[in-house]
Amino acid sequence: MPRLSVPLARTLARRVLRPVLRPGVPVPAQRAWVAAMGGPLPPGTRTARCAPGGVPALRITVGPEAPARVMLYLHGGGYVVGSSRSHRAFAAHLAAATRSVVYALDYRRAPEHPHPAALDDTANAWHELADRTPADTPMILTGDSAGGGLALTTALGLRGGKTRAPDALVLVSPWLDPLRPWPFEPRYHRDPVLRTGWLARCAAAYAPGGDRDALSPARGADLSGLPPTIVQNGTDDILAPEGAAFAERAREFRVAVEHTEYPDLWHVFQVMAGMLPAADEALHDLGKSLDAVLPR
Repeated sequence: MPRLSVPLARTLARRVLRPVLRPGVPVPAQRAWVAAMGGPLPPGTRTARCAPGGVPALRITVGPEAPARVMLYLHGGGYVVGSSRSHRAFAAHLAAATRSVVYALDYRRAPEHPHPAALDDTANAWHELADRTPADTPMILTGDSAGGGLALTTALGLRGGKTRAPDALVLVSPWLDPLRPWPFEPRYHRDPVLRTGWLARCAAAYAPGGDRDALSPARGADLSGLPPTIVQNGTDDILAPEGAAFAERAREFRVAVEHTEYPDLWHVFQVMAGMLPAADEALHDLGKSLDAVLPR
């Protein structure tokens, strides 16, 4: 697979994804297009279908050694598109970079299944994985974009409960406030992937008539008790303000947060791992950050 420069990768994202992720394209067409995409798998990738908590998922490992960690991964797509198929390559690169067995969850999507279906699926899958994971094996809850919102909401719900909470939380370009009014700073118009109109349509499908505070955990909730949290954005990511605001607010609750913004990069550029050196670098950074906060 040829390696892409940042300008070429930006052009590719703008021409391949942006025309499809807009309000006028029917949801089935968007899902089919996104499902057909995907980057190269790392050498030694192995996959198997499973259903933790009764929720379909893809179990992914990379390499011959037994994984040291368990990761539940929640894909992005505005709660409307995306799947373990479309995000399989990214999940495999996550597995390689973090030395984890990754469960890429196929949670139910809107508009057929609005909130709280995706949240219920995530909780059910996490409960089963937590029950069968040895206590000395670290568990990580990870999500990108809309999946980042699911990951944070799930982590908040697990605090102080009977079910084991995650040892670390990873949020990649997280969408944490789906019902907020959109800013129009010129710099975020450089994002080659997302349009505010498409995000607004996804929010309406996911949370028709929803309560903004209930659906936006970073907005008003007590964030104390969250595990060490890693947040990544590109500086051109249309959701970068949400990542920065969450990191600042979480620190006020004494949460250990590492927030990194990568210059001149866009929303979930990390999905180009294996093709874009900057994406590989970000996942390498993620692996190092987890090494620093998790027991070996």
